[in-house]
Amino acid sequence: MTKRLKVTILISILFLALIRLYPIWERYPGGLWNVLFYLIIATLFVFLIVKIVIEIVRIIRDRNNLNLKLFIPILIMIVSLTDGLFNPLKINLNSIYGQEVFRACYEGTQNQATLILRDDDKFDLHWTGVFFYDEFFVGKYSMNGDTIILEYKKNKPDRLYGKLIVIDENLFKIENDTLIDTHFYTGYCKGLN
Repeated sequence: MTKRLKVTILISILFLALIRLYPIWERYPGGLWNVLFYLIIATLFVFLIVKIVIEIVRIIRDRNNLNLKLFIPILIMIVSLTDGLFNPLKINLNSIYGQEVFRACYEGTQNQATLILRDDDKFDLHWTGVFFYDEFFVGKYSMNGDTIILEYKKNKPDRLYGKLIVIDENLFKIENDTLIDTHFYTGYCKGLN
């Protein structure tokens, strides 16, 4: 195996691994680490594009001596880019945490959160904000009709905890028999802010 092919395989595997393992490394935020992962993915993406162009030039230059070995690196890179961008193999590692049964979103001016209830009575709340704020909250939930009760494993956010009720696709916290608007709405984030 040539050095060129080894580098191609290594870069392609690293690119795909970072993209496919996103549901796992995203759950262990640390502010700068997530930014670093995205920078590495972007760098690998640019590297693969440049390397594809270089390989095309090499194929054109060596067109008199064409053989299968010339096409293997470019095929590996095109397959990895296609899978990384479009996921034709339908790989979804997010399902290892359970299938999604309910989703809600919060969009503030400088932060955003996504609440996902999963089929195994577990939930995760991913909250992000300015200055690299990135935190996951996890726990168990119980849902009865439009009422949801969240029980966090460790820490809990200020806005979303305890007993919640869904009214007209909005989540409200029930505290001392009063409804408090959490500013969460059901479904995917709409990009309102």
